[in-house]
Amino acid sequence: MKKEKLKRIAPMTKMLNGKRVHVCDYHGTCTNKAYKEVYPMLIGKGSWNYLCKKHFEQERKRLKRKLPYCSLD
Repeated sequence: MKKEKLKRIAPMTKMLNGKRVHVCDYHGTCTNKAYKEVYPMLIGKGSWNYLCKKHFEQERKRLKRKLPYCSLD
């Protein structure tokens, strides 16, 4: 059986208080506001660019706090 690639069903950005903000792209299903821009490709794991606070903490815990990131503030 062939494994299908997950497709993005959520928008990449959304309007919030008149400004366009990035949304979490964790497997393309989360629509929460992005909290951090992450670079898991630097350690050879995953391919996310933006994560909400929930998924950021989840991935950081999974990778033993070695997740390279940058604040969006």
